[in-house]
Amino acid sequence: MVGPRGLARGRLYGAGAIGLALWMYARGETSAAVRGRTSPSRAVGASAVERWVTLMRWIEATRRGQLFGVAGLAGLERRRVAEQVTLALAARGGCQLGGDLGQSAFVGATITA
Repeated sequence: MVGPRGLARGRLYGAGAIGLALWMYARGETSAAVRGRTSPSRAVGASAVERWVTLMRWIEATRRGQLFGVAGLAGLERRRVAEQVTLALAARGGCQLGGDLGQSAFVGATITA
């Protein structure tokens, strides 16, 4: 199947959006806050007020090596997984010392997809 660059295989969101969401979560934002900044949908169920299940699925997929190809995440808790993946994506995106980590993670995710 052919599609635009940056699509994450089998996902409803682009790889850049997923990378940016992981960066926000790694910075300490709640999953509900990440959802509010990432998802275009304004209609949410009762459980989405407190957490965003989709973000947790992305984190579990990265932990299993099914998203972005970062290894060695099996024993880490969710925020640490998000942090390590963000750093790997930012490196792939060419992050410079003191540069914008979120922007580089977005670019790195798009390149990796």
